[in-house]
Amino acid sequence: MWFDLHRHLEGSHSPRALLEVARTFDIRHPLFYDAAHGTFRAAGALAAELTMQAPCNDATVFYRCIVSARAAYVSVPAIRALALAAFREAAEDTDGFEMRLSLFSMARTLCENQGRAWRDVPPVAFAEDVARPVLCAALDARDEAQRLTGKPMRVRLGLSRTFESEPHYRALAAMVVEHAGALVGLDVLGIVTGADTEPLPPGLVGILDALRVHLPDLTIHAGEFAGHASVDRTLALQPRGIGHGVHALQSPATLERLAREGVTLEVCPTSNRLLIPTALRALEQAHGGATPLRALQQAHVHCILGSDDPTPMGTSFRAELDVARGAGVDMARLEADIARRWAELG
Repeated sequence: MWFDLHRHLEGSHSPRALLEVARTFDIRHPLFYDAAHGTFRAAGALAAELTMQAPCNDATVFYRCIVSARAAYVSVPAIRALALAAFREAAEDTDGFEMRLSLFSMARTLCENQGRAWRDVPPVAFAEDVARPVLCAALDARDEAQRLTGKPMRVRLGLSRTFESEPHYRALAAMVVEHAGALVGLDVLGIVTGADTEPLPPGLVGILDALRVHLPDLTIHAGEFAGHASVDRTLALQPRGIGHGVHALQSPATLERLAREGVTLEVCPTSNRLLIPTALRALEQAHGGATPLRALQQAHVHCILGSDDPTPMGTSFRAELDVARGAGVDMARLEADIARRWAELG
């Protein structure tokens, strides 16, 4: 069974789904609507603005694609419709999947698109009146998609290391506890510029520690934009999975520890090719031309495959499988590691 275990909801809104929602909810944002001609745009034209056109070391190019798609987050019903489409499209692409839900950013964006400054919303009101309806809508969409497709679907709560407001994050975390039974675990994500591109703010770590009583399975994005030391620091939190983690290849000691502790790396080939092209070339040259996934397998590290953000990456899980086959990845071992990790999720 081929499960996609690294896929983000905010990066899974296809141009077709976005335009359908824009028409249904009459969202006349310039991204979707051509005011001069009084018509909604074609999916092909929208795709050009939502998809990276070439590899780029500047991650903000990718992030702009994500932000653009968020223009459709105008109401909870619109978000539910987008989530339902994303779950159904992921089901068409896989035998089952895990979807990461960046709840804080989705709730924050909903406030902004409705003309409210999210920082002016008290933390508890933000969690209860904005974030909870968004979470419930996404989970309800997941449940409907499961019924319609018969495919297993897991949802993981993503918390961003950008950590814009500790009080808002704490209120959101307290609310999420009530929905822990509908979630599979926690994820730390987020693009940060500066000297430390993969920070773990102490306040965020404290929130994670409290939430893990209810959601013990933790994954953390690390070793993507930063070196192997980021993976080493992440391992101190005892995650079960690490998003990307390809820079672990810089350190034999890090690779040995990953293998010994049974931590699974979530490798996303197209995402790495587009977002870290220079670092990727250096890693491949250092390992005799082998791609990170193949080199990690050779180091006896458990690895799964992910499509990451299929819309801005212009990819799919099936396409990632083809990339892996073409790179000489041990597909039997990959399938076994995917099954192993899926079983850990319960």
